[in-house]
Amino acid sequence: MKHPVSPEFERVLQALREIKADGQKLYLVGGAVRDLLLGQPVHDFDFVTAQGSRELAKALRKKLAGASFALDDERGFNRVILDGGTPNERHIDIAEFVGDDLQADLRARDFTINAMVLDIDNLGVLIDPLGGEADLKQGVLREASPDAFMNDPLRVMRAVRMAQAFNLGISLKTLEHLRIAVKELRRVSGERIRDEFFKILDERDYEASLRQMWELGILSEIFPCLPCYSLDGLSVSNQKVEKLLLRVKQLEQLYQDLESEQGLVSTSASEKQRLAHIARWQEQLNVYLDVQITPGRTVRNHLVLAALLLDFEPGNALDSSIQLVANSFKLSNPESDFLSRIEKAFLSGVFSVSCERHLIDMEVYRLLKELKIASPAYALLGLVLADTELEHASKALNICQENSLNLLSVWFQRGGEILKPNLLMDGNEIMHYAGLAPGPIIGDLLEKLKEAQFLGLINTIDQAKAFIDQELVQNNKR
Repeated sequence: MKHPVSPEFERVLQALREIKADGQKLYLVGGAVRDLLLGQPVHDFDFVTAQGSRELAKALRKKLAGASFALDDERGFNRVILDGGTPNERHIDIAEFVGDDLQADLRARDFTINAMVLDIDNLGVLIDPLGGEADLKQGVLREASPDAFMNDPLRVMRAVRMAQAFNLGISLKTLEHLRIAVKELRRVSGERIRDEFFKILDERDYEASLRQMWELGILSEIFPCLPCYSLDGLSVSNQKVEKLLLRVKQLEQLYQDLESEQGLVSTSASEKQRLAHIARWQEQLNVYLDVQITPGRTVRNHLVLAALLLDFEPGNALDSSIQLVANSFKLSNPESDFLSRIEKAFLSGVFSVSCERHLIDMEVYRLLKELKIASPAYALLGLVLADTELEHASKALNICQENSLNLLSVWFQRGGEILKPNLLMDGNEIMHYAGLAPGPIIGDLLEKLKEAQFLGLINTIDQAKAFIDQELVQNNKR
């Protein structure tokens, strides 16, 4: 059997052949073997051996001028990083067998398609005792052992991701064991669930994955705020989740349109004006959506999370689904702040107002000031919500869309003025001019000055001073 091996991969293999002990068996395993069989590029490599993984990692690090460290000393799990901190960064993991031998190690893995190995001294022979290659050809995702999910319940989420990524159907027996293990997700850390969830959002057609997770009971297990799937397709709870999934699908379609090299196109006359407006900011939006709020987790994925969880119906404001998830997922402070600003804006009622009338400039400024970097995300979500929540109210839908598009325009044209305004007078100058001591009033005056300057009500220092005088008189401070 021949496998497409890149020069970089061959360099790693040759180095390992040279540094391993005479007679030592070293196997390429897991996703790398699967991807080689599929003819897909291999970026990271996993190797297993009976013993001596730490020594191999250190020797490989030295030979290829990389870095290495132990991921799990007890299991003999080590990582070597090549070209660290660059776009070409690669990870090479070297571990020792789980169990007594190679067969036991493969049975301890998640799925058969990830339980195939190649001896680095004989890449032409696939070692596949569990039938992973046949499963790949037949389009089946099958557990490597009956207790695969119980050994690591996170695999119930991984099963959905793998099935979607490789267009596989989950075998009936695997589905049976998966359903039993769903409740065991409660013993998996929030961080691991978070990482797997964001990996799902990195795959294509993730709305279909989220739908399958809902039907399997996974979605309501990791997001208790979401109702469980009911066999009664017309139930109120099912309709609620269907609406949330429709939001995700609309957002996913919007992302695809933004990424299209042909630009935003529509066969619907009613859509052309809206898409033409968004197209003005296509490049900026794509850059914005790919910003990493925290390493490895982007704006676009957080916006999907907000679309799925945002609940702004009357009476729900005290139960912040988004913040509960942010806490359970152990999201970073910037991530929590980003999501909180979006949720707070929707819960404030401004979205309802924006569906009834056009926002005036002052309202737009104040909204963007509160949202800060989350402003474009709020506007995009507003477009999606207009489509999903107001589909039968054409006038409200149009007004809401126009408000969202205006928010995008103002942000991309003048967002810098909101984040870092070039004020005509700073706090010290206000105190000196007005003869005021430091205190809250200075901050209040600065905020009002920023707003008036942004709205074009003041343009010179003299106008700024007159504005300060007027504010002090109105507040009985002069």
